[in-house]
Amino acid sequence: MTIKKHKPGRALLGTSALIWFASCTLAQAQADSAGIESVVVTAEKRAENIQDVPISMVALSGDAMTRAGVSTLDGLQHYAPGLTISNVGNGFVSYTYLRGSGTNQIDAGSDPSVAYFIDEVYIGGTAGLQFDLLDVDRVEVLKGPQGTLFGRNASAGAISITTKRPEKAFATGFDATIGNYGEYVARGSVTGPISENLLYRFSAGYKRGDGYTDNLAGGPRPGRVSSFGARGQLEWVGDRATFLLTLDGLTARDGMTNQFISTANKFGLLSPAAISALPSGENFYKHYYNANGYEDQDLFGVTGRLEWNTPIGALTSISAFRTNRFSRLQDQDGTIAASYVLGSNERDNTFSQEIRLASDGQSALRWLGGLYYYHGRITDQFTVGAGPDFPTAIVQNTTALDFSTITTDSYAAFGQISYDITDQISITAGGRYTEDDKSDSRSVKGFLASVPFLVNPSAKWHAFNPSATLNYKVAPDVLTYFSYRQGFKSGGFQTLLPATPLIASTPFAPEKVNSYELGLKSTWFDNHMILNAALFRSDITDQQILRIMGPGVQTIDNAGATQADGLDLSVEARPIPELHLRADMTFQHAQFQRYQNGAISYAGRRQLRSPDFSGSYSADYNFALGGGANFAVRGEYTYTSNSYFDAANSATPGLFQPGYGLGNLFLTYLPAAGNWELAAWVKNVGDTRYYRNIAVAGPTGLAVPGDPLTFGVSFHINTEQ
Repeated sequence: MTIKKHKPGRALLGTSALIWFASCTLAQAQADSAGIESVVVTAEKRAENIQDVPISMVALSGDAMTRAGVSTLDGLQHYAPGLTISNVGNGFVSYTYLRGSGTNQIDAGSDPSVAYFIDEVYIGGTAGLQFDLLDVDRVEVLKGPQGTLFGRNASAGAISITTKRPEKAFATGFDATIGNYGEYVARGSVTGPISENLLYRFSAGYKRGDGYTDNLAGGPRPGRVSSFGARGQLEWVGDRATFLLTLDGLTARDGMTNQFISTANKFGLLSPAAISALPSGENFYKHYYNANGYEDQDLFGVTGRLEWNTPIGALTSISAFRTNRFSRLQDQDGTIAASYVLGSNERDNTFSQEIRLASDGQSALRWLGGLYYYHGRITDQFTVGAGPDFPTAIVQNTTALDFSTITTDSYAAFGQISYDITDQISITAGGRYTEDDKSDSRSVKGFLASVPFLVNPSAKWHAFNPSATLNYKVAPDVLTYFSYRQGFKSGGFQTLLPATPLIASTPFAPEKVNSYELGLKSTWFDNHMILNAALFRSDITDQQILRIMGPGVQTIDNAGATQADGLDLSVEARPIPELHLRADMTFQHAQFQRYQNGAISYAGRRQLRSPDFSGSYSADYNFALGGGANFAVRGEYTYTSNSYFDAANSATPGLFQPGYGLGNLFLTYLPAAGNWELAAWVKNVGDTRYYRNIAVAGPTGLAVPGDPLTFGVSFHINTEQ
């Protein structure tokens, strides 16, 4: 099976050409009025221009994501270099890595290193993160630890999703997409006033797709999608206070993950007899499966947000309850053989409360302080059925069960203060104190646990994580900064099917990140060019590592330390009003400093899912057709260098992802009036074959293929101003 390779030099050459072209034409741009639109973000819990925020970040508007066809979180990585989201299935789990830090565990006892937030509400757990990005105002990808203001498990960064709020004027929106592989997407929204002080907004979306992989044994395609989501909002607006009530939900009935054995060596997943009996005729998107599995999800959330301008500052209270049920049946060996099937059933119930008070931000001294509480209860049941084709004879025709209930109570107090020393120099200091209390009631039977056992471990951890930033305005449109930020990721409990009560009873400790960043944010040529850069270093200590101790014996402990050094570079230009160019790149070198697995040391090896280079490039050109109508052409190209999925950095085909590039093309017609547009698009123009994820089991790889060439048409109408 051949994976197309691309050389990073092509991507770098393209970047140089883009910068050269933009620079050569900016003299003309200064005479034109159309510049780059400003982007307002809330990365520091205040509405600010992104160019004034001393954090390396990428912000994408909801309209831009709609036009680019980004409807789920994994699509963000193509626009935020340095971010890697490796999907397993449509919603089962997402391995998220940022700046060389991430989590390689999928069980309920582990926490992610990159935290997800929707309307400032922390999304707990690892299952079901691929909810639809419905009626979104913007998404902010914040790089590096965000321990002070975001806090919970944002040790590598945070992905903050902000949805659209009700409007005072009646408005509607509608999007529809039809594509190959049976893709149908329809979304709509309506907003307006009920009375002078009461506003509403309702949005809903439906998505279906047949999947990209054929099951040659018959039955429905793995990877198929069928989901419906909705959000309803009521907002009361007073003279000094507002209260927003939000209810949202999602139901999905998707197919199982379309994974397959990606290596010539299959002995890690199948018996010799099963290997010799495998049928021929398979290719990258055609495989035989002996189970027709599924991925079902039901999600519901309710959030109350109070914003009150008091005499002493702006008070914000965010109360949220979320429940998420996720069940799955998977042909885990990815073949027609009866080796093993994985079933899981997980239910997450979480409640969180944040309250904070902030100054008005108009004086030289600005401050913010708050309290946070989080309660989570995850009930998780994994069932692994080993059939007659399982590679270990003693395990054949047995069933293993791992049932656990994990309870988390987390308390935090945080604060940040900024002071303008002069008109050019300001300093910011902050910190967050966190205390986590976790317990696990767990029973395990089957496989290596020949005698069933029950354990009830508990643990408590606390940490104080400071941050400090020095800003220097070299000129009104040129900001330089140096920051130190510390991140904290909670400890947890052992991975799936621990072999002994001792392993299952031993929690692993928290992970800490010390991050240093030297940054530049600059706007040039009367807002026709933006150049941002950030040098960074992240030192991860007590890294939580999944270690293989022997055949079938694995444990998570604090066996590792990792260092990541790199550069984020972003260039955006509008040389002429009709042309918009953008390039975002991350150069990084993330490697293990300490990682001892038995007698083997992985020190000096590359961190998992952390390519040395990733870049995103786009060019938009708008043609005037006369009479006020326009025709827009947009081209996108992303490049990612080699990625490894195991600590040994195995270079065997099917165990790693060689460097690859993806190209997308969009052609859009915009009429003179009507607030609508019609687009035709092609994604993965070269039909590049690549892996979304690879699970490495010794010499064998179990891979999830990336999306093939897709094409379709999209219609968008929006009456909001």
